[in-house]
Amino acid sequence: MPTYVCSVRPGLLDERQKAEIAEAITRRHHEVTGAPTYFVQIVIDEKATADRYLGGQLANDQIWIRADIRAGRTVEQRSGLMLAIMRDVSRIAGVDETTIWVYLCNLEATDMVEYGHVLPAPGQEQTWFDALPVKLQDHLVSLGVKKGEFHL
Repeated sequence: MPTYVCSVRPGLLDERQKAEIAEAITRRHHEVTGAPTYFVQIVIDEKATADRYLGGQLANDQIWIRADIRAGRTVEQRSGLMLAIMRDVSRIAGVDETTIWVYLCNLEATDMVEYGHVLPAPGQEQTWFDALPVKLQDHLVSLGVKKGEFHL
């Protein structure tokens, strides 16, 4: 958690752009919420069978980003996060900001299991991390997380 699904038409983004978008969204989510980066999942969904329409007109350059995140973030945090992601994706993809839609969907932390454990409430990441088995802590650290890095 969070999971960001970026729906785009096939061929709109190259591999470098996809990687940059994944890095940018991960960074923005961490900066705004303080959540560890190992929680952030990015899916670039390029379905050749999906045609997107807006107002009855084909919208080939539309990028739609839907994210399931833990509830408990302020309006300012959520708004700032969505706008920062929109600007980053626009710059990376080379498309106009008006073609990017970002939706944040809030779920209670107790409604999610990751790494074999129910997720912590925002702000409780360090306590959650400290209670994990050492082997799992080591794995998360190998993903670039530093113990004590969590801040909200």
